[in-house]
Amino acid sequence: MSWLGKYSADKELMDNGPEISSMELPYNRELKKEIKKVSTGYIPRPLQAVIHSRLKRFNVLVCHRRFGKTLLVINETINKGIANQKHNPQYAYIAPTYKQAKMIAWEYIVDSTSEIPGVKVNKSELSVEILREGIKNSSGGWAKKPDKIKFMLLGAENPDSIRGIYLDGAVLDEYAQCDPVIWGEIVRPALADRKGWAIFIGTPKGQNHFYRRLEKADSLPETWFTAIYKASETGVLPQDELEDMMSDMEPEEIEQELECSFHAAVRGSYYGEALREMEDGDGDQIGYVPWNPRYPVDTHWDIGIGDSCGIVFRQKVHGIWHYIDYIESNGKGVDWFIKELERKPYSYGRHVWPHDGKNRDFITGQTRLEVVRELKPGWEWEVQTKQSVDDGIQAVRTRLKTSRFDAQKCARLLDCLKNYQREWDSKLMLFRNKPKHDWASHGADAFRYDALDDKDTKELKMRRDNLPRTANSDYNELEY
Repeated sequence: MSWLGKYSADKELMDNGPEISSMELPYNRELKKEIKKVSTGYIPRPLQAVIHSRLKRFNVLVCHRRFGKTLLVINETINKGIANQKHNPQYAYIAPTYKQAKMIAWEYIVDSTSEIPGVKVNKSELSVEILREGIKNSSGGWAKKPDKIKFMLLGAENPDSIRGIYLDGAVLDEYAQCDPVIWGEIVRPALADRKGWAIFIGTPKGQNHFYRRLEKADSLPETWFTAIYKASETGVLPQDELEDMMSDMEPEEIEQELECSFHAAVRGSYYGEALREMEDGDGDQIGYVPWNPRYPVDTHWDIGIGDSCGIVFRQKVHGIWHYIDYIESNGKGVDWFIKELERKPYSYGRHVWPHDGKNRDFITGQTRLEVVRELKPGWEWEVQTKQSVDDGIQAVRTRLKTSRFDAQKCARLLDCLKNYQREWDSKLMLFRNKPKHDWASHGADAFRYDALDDKDTKELKMRRDNLPRTANSDYNELEY
């Protein structure tokens, strides 16, 4: 079976056909067409051919390594783009990072479009365009103006850089490693006005947002297609090669990378095992944890300039740490976060910042702590002393044992904790003894600062309120 993309070069309307206004698409009428079939060079494997035939508007494909998923989605995207009758259709292939998108998919998309007439490659922007001729009607006007099909390679590490575009289709590759906001806040709205399609594809990485996306898709079979392809079942890899690979891999690697298990431990994860135990427990630690108005709410911040800021909301109730809320945003000023805190019904205790809250701004000369104290002088602001990351990680492991999380309001925080992991050294082929900085860092860092702070605001307040206001003494100055 050969995979053919159809390139339509429509020359003119039927000589006796009616004139079509510029608002109508001529493709819905009978046209004289010169159809040229061009091959992308892609010959799908049997399972890939099945997938092409079964795809719906929305899709989740969980595939083992070397299944051929990237080539599959690139050719699906090209074929849909060429068949798209809308004006200036555009498509996005999104990987966890821009660098990964280039490394994984760039050569595929360039090679697959090289034989298509009108192709224009822009390597600096990682985009490919296919220019389409316009169509004149019988009176010489435009029935279909010239346009272009655009394919873009993008990275999910900076979601705001993608915000605001429209899309006719999107591929989210290795979605388990992407910042989960990329779908709900960025891609899904971009598909709305043109009723675009989406394909989530990748291998598992624990029960994170990719797992939840698969579960939700399974519950909506009319609009979503889902499939899991395990190496032991597909026959894509020769059996001797598969056995040789498995002999050189850790058990959790085999389960995750080849057998597509969402239950395999995430290698390099700092807190994955502890959180899995919490989830597998009696449901008391992660579930519905409401705000208790009788206790103050402390906040712990991970602050950044030009980076995401995360804020953890906690209470201590009967000796148990309750995590009742979490907010995070990118590119917002401190004043924006203060307004968000003011909108919530909580009675606040302390607002605790990391040590760099005392850093002075080069232009204003003020510290960030001085700025917030001016904005909210009635609030209690603190800056932590600097402590090592290793001490903080150990504090988190201890804190998790005596904590409860609201599953809904702290969903993003829990995702960050699950995906917080050591940095992988691809040259030495081992994990470095330091955390990887990615989308999960902000929530994990905010919680690390929280875990290093054992102060109980209510206890502190009670102690202050109960201090004696007068001193009792037998001393009489007249006797001396």
